[in-house]
Amino acid sequence: MGLRIVRVLLAATLVTGCGESPGDDPTPDAAVVGATWQPLVTKSWSLPPGGENTSELQILNVAEDMYIGGMRPLAPLGTHHTLLFRGVSGTNAIYASGVGTNELMFPAGTGLKLEAGTLIGLQLHIYNPSDETITGVSGIEIIPRDAADVSQEIDLFLPGPRALAIPANQVSTKTGTCTVSGSQKLFALFPHMHQLGTHFKTTLTVGGVDQVLHDEAYDFEHQPVKEFNAISLSAGDKITTECTWNNTTGSVVGYGESSTTEMCYSILYRYPRGTEEFCTQ
Repeated sequence: MGLRIVRVLLAATLVTGCGESPGDDPTPDAAVVGATWQPLVTKSWSLPPGGENTSELQILNVAEDMYIGGMRPLAPLGTHHTLLFRGVSGTNAIYASGVGTNELMFPAGTGLKLEAGTLIGLQLHIYNPSDETITGVSGIEIIPRDAADVSQEIDLFLPGPRALAIPANQVSTKTGTCTVSGSQKLFALFPHMHQLGTHFKTTLTVGGVDQVLHDEAYDFEHQPVKEFNAISLSAGDKITTECTWNNTTGSVVGYGESSTTEMCYSILYRYPRGTEEFCTQ
């Protein structure tokens, strides 16, 4: 039975907080590990049995410059996706999560910067396939970091194929290769497909040598972020994303944001901050 998806878009002003020491170690300082998580933006919602609801887009400005040292979703039952982005649409992503996504602590000396005056939006995908009304508060929580302790800015990078046409009633695989345009360090991976996904593989080609970063079965109901020691890439290195789907429907399934369409992205956290978000070469 298909899942019914609700897209709720909102935004909020932000606050600053305390920080930690700089460095390249991907393990955060103890001060940040023990810090208190703060709500960045949240939204209350209620859905009747089998119900769906869509709110209007709400956008507010960031009140002042801030840096973020860790992020995690606030995702009660009924929340299947969160997407935090700059601007008034779901492009220029800042953070993404799915069902079962764990918290992500950024390496010491790094931070995700949100400039004063930036428009911020949060997109929630929620649905209720049950026979009872469910309510919840969904959103994003953060650990702030002091600007003086940040030497490198973080962003999200999304390599993967977008021209998807997954054949009906069969298993199929699609591969996309991205050529990196500049030097960068990767430290976390969020493999992302939708309901038909069965296997996900990410391979880095560094200096002509292949390195498999992730090669596992995919479960839409459990989408963790994989953290690892920072890996350096240079211009000309490659990131290959390979997705396998089992399309049990009678129709061709294409690319889209809904959970009844599909995606195939190696969503990577990196530093320094780059100029491009997507890479589908």
